[in-house]
Amino acid sequence: MPSRTHSPVASGLEHLLYPSPLYYDFLTEPERVREFYPVDFRDTAAAVRSAASRAYPAERRAAVAAILKCQAAALGSGSAAAASIAKFERPDALAVVAGQQPGLFGGPLYTLYKALTSIRLARRMEEATGRPVVPVFWVASDDHDFDEVRKAWISDGIGSEPTPLEYDADGHPHASFARIRLGPQIGPVLAKLEAALGPAPYAVDLLERLRDAYAPGRTWSEAFARFMAGVVGPLGAVVFDPADPEAKRIALPIFEREVELAGRSSTAARERGEALSRRGYHAQIARAGNELNLFWHGGDGREAVRIEADGAFRATTSGRRWTRSDFLDALRARPEDASPGVLLRPVVEDHLLPTAVYVGGPAEVAYWAQVFALYPLFDMAPPAIAPRAGATLLEPKVARVINRFHLPWESLSGDIEVVIREALRSMLPERFRDVFEEERGRWREGFRRIEEQVIAFDPSLKPAVVTAHGRVEREIETLEKKLLHVWKRRQEESVQQIRRARAHLFPHGELQERVCSYVGFAARHGAWLTERLEQSLGDPGAHELVSLGGTS
Repeated sequence: MPSRTHSPVASGLEHLLYPSPLYYDFLTEPERVREFYPVDFRDTAAAVRSAASRAYPAERRAAVAAILKCQAAALGSGSAAAASIAKFERPDALAVVAGQQPGLFGGPLYTLYKALTSIRLARRMEEATGRPVVPVFWVASDDHDFDEVRKAWISDGIGSEPTPLEYDADGHPHASFARIRLGPQIGPVLAKLEAALGPAPYAVDLLERLRDAYAPGRTWSEAFARFMAGVVGPLGAVVFDPADPEAKRIALPIFEREVELAGRSSTAARERGEALSRRGYHAQIARAGNELNLFWHGGDGREAVRIEADGAFRATTSGRRWTRSDFLDALRARPEDASPGVLLRPVVEDHLLPTAVYVGGPAEVAYWAQVFALYPLFDMAPPAIAPRAGATLLEPKVARVINRFHLPWESLSGDIEVVIREALRSMLPERFRDVFEEERGRWREGFRRIEEQVIAFDPSLKPAVVTAHGRVEREIETLEKKLLHVWKRRQEESVQQIRRARAHLFPHGELQERVCSYVGFAARHGAWLTERLEQSLGDPGAHELVSLGGTS
């Protein structure tokens, strides 16, 4: 069975697991932040009641189900998704949603952990309530920060620093992911990936799937969705791309309401941010109050829209201006050219889907404190937000290193030089340790007696005794350090093994899940890896150490 760490609070990883006081309190003292998070994910009945009270008419459900079927067929996952979509079509079905930007080759490991958390929560909610609950993986295809998604780091399973891969982003600075098409430059990236995977037992099959997904001509979000559908579809998750023109048409009432609010949603988020600040937290999303939480996709790419003092709407890049009436006409004519911003995206999501729970990472959980302020403006009941589970994967070769040196795995997240020094110290011949400890005790006792005698004879000599004592201590310490230096030089291989273990568990000093791609691990362990993770992830918000000691 995989190794586990169920109490991250005591693990020494606080600086990595809890990036904000708000997220920490959300996990550990939820009543302290209840005013910001109205529905507790731990209360299944409350999450179901809130979702069930939200209007979701039969015609909307049918229209969204039709989109899901078309997308599943286009992604090559129609048969895998059929049962889940049929469940979605039932009139009382709810959804547990996880969303993520479309990262290169599936993005970092936490992308998968989000999806798996949603799958597990959906299963638990269904068992607890008897209602059908479908996990949905929402592809954030309307986002546009391409620099965040065009890179991937591939772990080799030995402990070397992960291999970086990068897709050339030239020409895509302002386009949404749904409008970026893969070009021939994906070929060299795939070739570099093939070299990085080497002779891994499942590399050939994995590369075939990736070449199919990341084929020139596909959009960036389509490639990601196609690959992820093959990973999480067999576990029951339905992959959904909200950039679909028909989905945008269904979301049009939310776009229209945002325009009619004329900045009130941004004002509500700003006021909620001020309330957070008064409580000693940090506002995650800055708003002045004149922002429309919609983007417009025109000739200048994805443009933010601001509300001018005269009530006009202005695109910030091109400078194009509309009256409110003209902007509404433009939205109604081409809703596919609009996309929600970070504050409005959850509202759109819960209009399109009967969401009971949204699964997010630490940053998402934090900004949802402001998102919740928008729901009353749209006459919608909010979902619960649950933190994703996390994991650090421990390969067999790395496990042997940390076991050999008796290293707590969490210690490698700290000062590596301290870890190395302590590990090497523990490897010194036993007699060296005994000699230094025994003799240090004798020297200190001897100096204590000398100090007593000297002070009794002449108290003014005490500083000289203290100085002599300190000099001897320093000399002994210097000798011990020289011994450790020689030992360290002789044990350079051991030092490198410890450094490689750290590079595997905490690449770039970060949590493995925030850096390393799923692909490197999948090439070594195949479909077994996803099954093991689905079984081994802990409760929402927990972080596990998962041992990959076998392949069956």
